[in-house]
Amino acid sequence: MPEIGKLTRVSQGAVRIAGVSSGTVRPIRIETAIVDYGTDPYEGPYEVTPGQEAQVLETKGLRMTGDLIINPIPSNYGRITWDGSRLKIS
Repeated sequence: MPEIGKLTRVSQGAVRIAGVSSGTVRPIRIETAIVDYGTDPYEGPYEVTPGQEAQVLETKGLRMTGDLIINPIPSNYGRITWDGSRLKIS
């Protein structure tokens, strides 16, 4: 197989491209572009504290623009039950 040139790798963002510096194959050029997914940004809360009830963040079909923060269970969180004669905190 004849040599067609020197193969080189170039990193540009997350794209890896290979080009040939000389020979019958011409070097290539890739330009980066911003991708628009056509969705609206999520504008609800980005911070959640666990509780006894389920919580739903309405994010389906929306673009999240930040990190979702799930706080630890509060140290004073407990379950209070009443059996008819005594109060129990667990």
